[in-house]
Amino acid sequence: MENASEAIYIGIYTLIFVIALSLTVFLFSSMLDYSEEAYEYMHSLGNDAVLVNVPANRHLLLNGQEVISYYYNYIKKDRFSDEDYNSNIIVSINLNTKDESPLMLNDTDMSYKDLLEDIGLNNKYILTVGDNTNDNNTYIDIIKATDEEVEELW
Repeated sequence: MENASEAIYIGIYTLIFVIALSLTVFLFSSMLDYSEEAYEYMHSLGNDAVLVNVPANRHLLLNGQEVISYYYNYIKKDRFSDEDYNSNIIVSINLNTKDESPLMLNDTDMSYKDLLEDIGLNNKYILTVGDNTNDNNTYIDIIKATDEEVEELW
């Protein structure tokens, strides 16, 4: 009787040890996966391209709503309604493709309706970050994408 109860205790404690060891391995694996995803998120662009140890991708595909955001933040300079906001980022938006004559969006007094009609929510645009210059400005060019360019970047 005494040996049987010792065998049951040993079996139960062994089972608890195996369960605890399995949970530890599972939790460690989950934390490792989580930390890798956090590292990639910290070094990624909006299109999920990782920036570490890869050649610089200076082209980003934007939809119409994102272009409207650039318009309000950098052309109209309505960024947080701060009148004194001075940015070293210079944005130019071309409503035509590179094969057409440029149609630059420079008007700062457009209504939202006119802006939607000109930009088009279904259109795709390519954002290109220019090389740094000596004047400490960052130049961002946004140009309407052709179907071939959308396929290439998508």
